[in-house]
Amino acid sequence: MKMGDCSFGKMFLVVLLAVIHCNAKGDFGDFEHGDAVISPETIAKHYTETMVQSAGKEEQRCSENVFKARAAAKANGKKPSVGVKPTVGLGAALLIFLGVGIFAVCIAQAFQQVRKHVYHDADNLDTAFDAGGKVSIGLTATTIVSQWTWSATLLQSSTVASKYGISGPYWYAGGATIQIIIFSILSIMLKTRAPGAKTFLQVIKARFGKRTHLVFCTFAFFTNLI
Repeated sequence: MKMGDCSFGKMFLVVLLAVIHCNAKGDFGDFEHGDAVISPETIAKHYTETMVQSAGKEEQRCSENVFKARAAAKANGKKPSVGVKPTVGLGAALLIFLGVGIFAVCIAQAFQQVRKHVYHDADNLDTAFDAGGKVSIGLTATTIVSQWTWSATLLQSSTVASKYGISGPYWYAGGATIQIIIFSILSIMLKTRAPGAKTFLQVIKARFGKRTHLVFCTFAFFTNLI
């Protein structure tokens, strides 16, 4: 099976799962988003007269500014809102998702053709993973930073910045560089002991067997989904 066929198959499977889990009807009604009806119980749950505080503190009544803002929100027949109102319907969101996926596949195929016909690179696993060992130190450092900066890193660095000021994200990044230093030593040992391996999963399969390899493949798959 070619890479293009595999990519289209995976993208179709993701879109199908999204449609199933989003309870889409598959007709033109999915492209229209009507006004959501909020039950009185939900409104009463969020629009309380007391402040939301942690356990152990005495209940305090909301300020008058809060009640004035609520009255202005309900003035002139306005309906109360709880949360963010969607700007696009389910069908439009699926079309955007599908369009971005097709665009990404086209870009990947274009790069593959350029690499094959312009640079005449060998179409094998070694070239796909590390360009045949021709990656420079700067590009390697850029790749590490781009893969390291994922959602949890951005959220946690923002959290420590709000708590400790500008020194929070600095020391957060400083502490996280220790694992990169340790992994550099590990990668040297892996290249020495297993020069033909391209991923750590291949090393795990050769060292611990198929069952452990499948477990770590599952961990790696869900990590890439985050």
